[in-house]
Amino acid sequence: MPFRIHILAVALVLTAGSAVAQQRIATLDDTALAAQACNVCHGSQSYLSPTMPPIRGVDATTLYTALIELKTDKRPSTIMGRISRGYSDEQLKALADYLSKN
Repeated sequence: MPFRIHILAVALVLTAGSAVAQQRIATLDDTALAAQACNVCHGSQSYLSPTMPPIRGVDATTLYTALIELKTDKRPSTIMGRISRGYSDEQLKALADYLSKN
């Protein structure tokens, strides 16, 4: 019986560690997925229109500031204000960081 308890304890520890790792990976995957959605309108390399400026090569601080200004209606927009309000400030920071590196 003690051997079975030991095996169960080890299995629980391994499962918990795996769940934490999966949660971190899911967060990165979610950020990457959101970034792909950004590129649909803002392109990854081309200039589409004045209302949809390209985001490739823009630093994280500039992107984050723009997203927060859109979220708080300090920057005029047609759709981006509504989109950015769907994310927490932390999510917008993660998105800006990701976009600035990819």
